[in-house]
Amino acid sequence: MLPLFQRWGFALLCVVFSVPVSAHAVFKAPRTFKKSIAIDYDAQPQARTFMVFARRASVAALDAAKPLQAAIDAFLESPSTATLETARQAWRAARPAYQRTEMMRFFNGPLDHAAGDGITAGPEPRLNAWPLNEAVIDAVRGAPESGLVHQRSVPLTREAIVSRNQVGDEADVTTGWHAIEFLLWGQDFSSDGAGNRPADDFLPGDDIRERRRAYLKLITQILIEDLTRVANDWDPQRDGSYAQLLNREPAIEILGRGVHGAASLAAIELYADRLIGPLDTRSQEDEHSCFSDNTLADLKGNLEGVRFFVEGRYENERLGASFIELVEWKNPMLAQRLRVQLDNAEKSLAAIPGRFDQAIVAPDGAPARTAVEHAANAMRELGVALKAAAEALSMDIVVPGV
Repeated sequence: MLPLFQRWGFALLCVVFSVPVSAHAVFKAPRTFKKSIAIDYDAQPQARTFMVFARRASVAALDAAKPLQAAIDAFLESPSTATLETARQAWRAARPAYQRTEMMRFFNGPLDHAAGDGITAGPEPRLNAWPLNEAVIDAVRGAPESGLVHQRSVPLTREAIVSRNQVGDEADVTTGWHAIEFLLWGQDFSSDGAGNRPADDFLPGDDIRERRRAYLKLITQILIEDLTRVANDWDPQRDGSYAQLLNREPAIEILGRGVHGAASLAAIELYADRLIGPLDTRSQEDEHSCFSDNTLADLKGNLEGVRFFVEGRYENERLGASFIELVEWKNPMLAQRLRVQLDNAEKSLAAIPGRFDQAIVAPDGAPARTAVEHAANAMRELGVALKAAAEALSMDIVVPGV
């Protein structure tokens, strides 16, 4: 799930922050974002807004995934072209809400906290790992007996699937959004559309098809369980939750985590991994949702999460005092710069014509490929603007490469 740049970046972050880890002690020792200079403002209103946003976004991600589970159950109950298409549309419909939560990574929070002292790591590697080696799950072109689906000696249990996730290679993904995506769409060999797995692959009565049906049902349930865990950890009313413990920290620490997550998502994940990476390799396998061709929608969902955080809202609902208002008070020019970079990033994604996989394989200088390059640069500049705004507010934000 972590291409080289991000692996390096996350490793560096872990070293820089030196966050101790133990059973819920993983949440007890936040990194200090406050610089060693006097703070001349009160960040509590914005910190409260961030906590409300985090809870709202994580619950929305869970709520959006439940119709997907229902659609997959209906598809498995009665496999047909129509029920498969309904399940595919449910997958697409559920994605934006999860993508908006990804700005809450990169600070050792509920999504991706490190493992240690007897507790397991956050569920992000099970939720959204990519790129994905399809052959660890099911048959692929040229290897019709591949994957866990065809390994009859392995009982298809939750433990068997989870324990094999990213073992040996980070692309050996067995769970999460993209594993479900692969099973619903299949490999994408088309130059003008997504994968086209037939619904007949899930008809009951055949040993292999029964295993495929069981696999899809299990990993969908695991997805729901992991999203539930994240939503619970952002619940301030839940004893021992991350939100409850974080609420005891200084407001600047709470807000600093939000800014750090937003800047890291823009300048590391979006710029380097999800835009520059596929451009460099020209490989469809490296686009984020390569089976469904949903990559552009994924990127827009990520950017929406950043904008919602900055503007203190979720969709059109204002949640409270916003980060941009605090920046405006401190330095109007930096606030204007941040607004411009948010708009530029949004416009640059909208300007990518056609499908993302066609854009990345286009010749150098082609309009679609150039548009992806512009989008990548816009994401990096957004990360730079967020970091500058944080520094103006005396927050010590460290984003590798920025």
